[in-house]
Amino acid sequence: MSCAIEFRVNLPDPLRYVCGLLRTATQRGARLLVAAPQPFLTELDAMLWTFQPGSFVPHVWQEDPLVEKTPVILASQPDLRRVGRLNALVNLGPDLVEGWESLDRVIELVSENGPDKPAARERLRAYRAAGFDPTIIQARP
Repeated sequence: MSCAIEFRVNLPDPLRYVCGLLRTATQRGARLLVAAPQPFLTELDAMLWTFQPGSFVPHVWQEDPLVEKTPVILASQPDLRRVGRLNALVNLGPDLVEGWESLDRVIELVSENGPDKPAARERLRAYRAAGFDPTIIQARP
């Protein structure tokens, strides 16, 4: 299995960006896990209910009993073995997620001017050291 890795960089508003990404992906039938620090996930949890009028993105926390039946899973300490089959991992956290190599796709989101850039550079180096060639996509202005 080959894992496709994308770095989507220079995002002016990562929270709004991930909401749109999750909405589009779930409309296409995808299951995703979002790995991020707890404060970001708390904000994302609220925003997935309200970011677009009439739109709700079904999601649960990794510890929820419905985790295997829900299209979006939120986790500050992701455990890929616990969540069942995924189409992609969306990472906004500082570290690589253990077991990422077993996935079809990893999407790394990096803010425009945030403190997450140095950690993103380290993850990019780690993916390359593991023999992968991540695609880098610049955010549209």
